Amino acid sequence: MIKINSLIIFFFSIYSYSQPYSINYNEYLELSKKNKFQLIDVRTYDEYNTNRLKNAINIDFYDSLFLKRFKKFDNEDNILLYCRSGRRSLIGAEILVKNGYKKIYDLKGGVISIDKSILDFNPLDN
Repeated sequence: MIKINSLIIFFFSIYSYSQPYSINYNEYLELSKKNKFQLIDVRTYDEYNTNRLKNAINIDFYDSLFLKRFKKFDNEDNILLYCRSGRRSLIGAEILVKNGYKKIYDLKGGVISIDKSILDFNPLDN
């Protein structure tokens, strides 16, 4: 019986880290009051240059080195990925979780789901 209980506990501890957390922008704001987050915009550079969340960095989902670009982050860092609609960021978040990152968040609905007054529309200097 002890072996079965240990096996069940082991299974659930592995499963608990097997999916990213999908949260909306208001949930992110609440979580960020207590935790430091790295914001990652996974859209293309042109999309990122058009508008972005303040303090976000751009790591293009379509870049062949997408996963490698996350090596600068610790696998325990809180990382929020976002894109235009949420599709790329969710897939990217799943990739990160499968590669050992534990605190990965996906912005549900992407930037089209949040108030436009929150976005930075200033073009970046090239």
